Order: sequence, then C-alpha cells, then structure tokens
Amino acid sequence: MGPSARAAAAKTRALRASREQGTVRCNMGLLDYVKYRLWAAQQYPDPDLIYKYGGLFSLTGYLRSCASPDLTKEILRRYGAKIHPDAFPVGPWVVIHEAIHDFSNLEVGPYSHIGKEVFLDLTDKIIIGEGVALGMRATVLTHLNVGEWPGKPTAKLIPKKQAPTIIEKGASIGAHAVILCGVRVGAFSVVNAGVVVDRDVPPCTIVTSSEYKAPYQMPLKLFRKYLEP
Repeated sequence: MGPSARAAAAKTRALRASREQGTVRCNMGLLDYVKYRLWAAQQYPDPDLIYKYGGLFSLTGYLRSCASPDLTKEILRRYGAKIHPDAFPVGPWVVIHEAIHDFSNLEVGPYSHIGKEVFLDLTDKIIIGEGVALGMRATVLTHLNVGEWPGKPTAKLIPKKQAPTIIEKGASIGAHAVILCGVRVGAFSVVNAGVVVDRDVPPCTIVTSSEYKAPYQMPLKLFRKYLEP
C-alpha cells in the first residue's frame, strides 16, 4: 500500500471514529433528555389525566406535593376556584380539604397571596378579598364537627356547623394562624402568627393573641353511662 493509500485509510478511520463519538454524544444527550422528561412527568404530571383517572380526590392529593405555585394556581382555577388573574401564585404545597365536586368554594381577589402549606377547608365558601396576605401554614376552616359516633354526648352540646369564612381586603394573616368557621376578618386587620380567631375581627384591628375563654365543665350526666366501669 502506497503512502497515499495509507493516508486515505487513516483519514477514513479517523472519520469513522469521529462519527462514532458523535453518535455516542448524541445518544447520551437523548438519554439525558428522556431521563429529564420522565422526572418532569413525575414532578409535574398532566392534571387532566390525574382528574380523569383519579377524580378530584387525587387532584387535591397532587396539590399537596406540587412544588410550583403557578401550576397550583392554574389547577385551582381550571377546576372551579374563582381566582383573579392578578392574584399572586398560590402556595405551593397547599392542602385542600372537603372539596367534593370542584374548587368553586374558593374565591381569591387580585394581589392576594396564599403562602406555603396553607390549609383551606372548602366545606363552605372561603372568600379572600383584594390584597390579602395569608401566611404559610395558616388554616382557614368553614365547618365544625366533633365526630360521627352515634350517640356521642358532646355532639349534643356542640352540633355540627358550617358557614362561609371571609377575609376582607388588605387583611394580613400570620403564619400558623387558625381562622375558625364563620369568622369575618375585617379590612386591613392583622392577625398575628399562631393566633386562633374564633370571632369576627373589626376592620383595622391587630389581633395579638388568642382570646381567652375560661374552661367549663360539661354536665356529667351526659357521660355517666359511658364512664361507668
């Protein structure tokens, strides 16, 4: 084989090796892309498929693990919540309780913020006005139920209840605060972190601590047959 032939053979081998390396790089790129798509499908699955095969219960379960505030807001709106387009992204990791058919019991006004891991009880309506700040892990309740055990004595004293809970415009609710069912928090009021609110809050009021109520003894005659050995 002459020098020119050897040079041509070497050039062919080099070209073949270059092509093989390019193919490997291409395959590695494709493999990484497939891995990413599988990861993305797990992290951000199609909400319509979740609803189709698991119903609203599965969708609320997904919201607890969804790390995207924008996607959380979009899912809530898509399935009935009345969230103003100018409201800030929701959550993430929100807990939706007692949403039976859809999220239509939730209303959120413009420029309102719902923080991380907020608990929203949609047994009845939750109305969040314009410019409200709902701190992380706050709880908003719309129903009261001490239990369904037949003949439970405390159920006679504390009957089941549900009512809309309203947070008016400009109000701020601190982290871990609890707003009980039927409460109206007035405009531009502030509820400090960790406070339990069991009565209406007038506008422009700061609630610094939970209102104290003295404990009271329930009538023992209601429990006699349950407490006797």
